[in-house]
Amino acid sequence: MEPKADAVSLGRSRWTGVRLALGSVLATLAVLEAGMWIFHPLPDPYAALKGTPGSPRFTHSRYVPSAYPPHFAMDVRAEPGLPGIDGRPRRFSVNGLGYRGDPLAVPKPTGELRVFVVGGSTTECLYLADAEALTAVLQARLRALAPGVDVRVYGAGKSGDRSFDHVAMVAHRIAHLQPDVIVVFAGINDVLAAIRRRDYLMRDDPGDAPPLGHLGGLKLLATELQLPRLVHRALTGYDPQTVTIVSDYRKNAAHLRALPLTRRAPRTDVVPYAENLRSLAGTARANGARIVFMTQQTTWSSPDPRAAPWHWMGSDSVRYRETALDSAMSLYNAAMRRVAAEQGAPVLDLARTVPKSMDYFYDDVHFNVRGAATTADLLARFLIDRAVIPRTPAATSAAG
Repeated sequence: MEPKADAVSLGRSRWTGVRLALGSVLATLAVLEAGMWIFHPLPDPYAALKGTPGSPRFTHSRYVPSAYPPHFAMDVRAEPGLPGIDGRPRRFSVNGLGYRGDPLAVPKPTGELRVFVVGGSTTECLYLADAEALTAVLQARLRALAPGVDVRVYGAGKSGDRSFDHVAMVAHRIAHLQPDVIVVFAGINDVLAAIRRRDYLMRDDPGDAPPLGHLGGLKLLATELQLPRLVHRALTGYDPQTVTIVSDYRKNAAHLRALPLTRRAPRTDVVPYAENLRSLAGTARANGARIVFMTQQTTWSSPDPRAAPWHWMGSDSVRYRETALDSAMSLYNAAMRRVAAEQGAPVLDLARTVPKSMDYFYDDVHFNVRGAATTADLLARFLIDRAVIPRTPAATSAAG
């Protein structure tokens, strides 16, 4: 019986040793985890996916599907060869209310003439510096054309935003800020939404989001802790506090060229787009603001040979002919003109004004430095010539 007792004792001793070793490892990890939280906390690399407040991803609510958090800023850089933009780092930032532009005072100071430009990424100008963006140049041009008028232009553009986002933005985030003028620069994202078969409200279909799967879920769960964040940084080199966002349009364009070409026309859904434009006009009017529309120009079917190699927009499964995409965009621009005529609103027809040239764009629709400056100059002169913006402070007071 003694040998058997010795074996049991030995087994217990080994199990005790394993437990002690495991406990020691866990205690050490717990100490390290606590130390990192206290002395050197790392940001969550998946904060955007989790909707963490203040993360680069826009904040969500039931009423405002898309918006930048206050004081958000990041460094951006254009990839080599992107038409019309050099590769130096640039700063993208928004003010305390999430708009690109000067600090926004609440309530509005006496004498200030407040302009909001609402749209998607063509308004946002992500890869242009703050001073190069459409809205910043527009403010400078307006002040030059109307000396003494305290014009402030705020950019409410957000990549991917569609007309229903604009309705939410104007109704819930702009109307109470006493806007004098609201410029709506919309269309391209509604075209793309229709191609991708969004519903009649142009909402995202949750089924379109790629499933995270078990591994993705574990990543999101694990990175609630500091040590997994440290491992993630060691493996990827990604630090959201210091990373510079670099464009990848060349890669996107190569992906599009690899897709099968279809002769089918892309799906369009103009009716809800027009209804949303009417809602924007009504909301602006109800809040004492003038509304101005601006059509969307593209480089689809451009005679410029530099354009096609940088095109990447459309569908994720097939490649549409550029003539078909251009026709689809034309339907939405025509709808904007009709709504503008119905509502008695001025419309700057950019689609018929700015050439389809890479002198002004760096891909399908986005402005390069010259394009943003040219469009800002056209819009400034349009607003002055149509008396939307008064030329003198005296006229501003009389209008008020």
